[in-house]
Amino acid sequence: MQNGKVIAYASRQLKIHEKNYPIYDLELAAIVFSLMIWRHYLYGVHVDVFTNYKILQYVFEQKDPYLL
Repeated sequence: MQNGKVIAYASRQLKIHEKNYPIYDLELAAIVFSLMIWRHYLYGVHVDVFTNYKILQYVFEQKDPYLL
């Protein structure tokens, strides 16, 4: 978001095996997908990821996700 407005969207179709994933895995996969396609814009800058899906809050509350 920039100045309270969304500046970009991303979408894609699910792969055949992804149709059986639970919803929280699909939500997390969508975040990873969007970060991958815009990674060249994101290098070296602070990024805030917003989601309204409460189950994913534990991912964003981790201090360092690589230490899990």
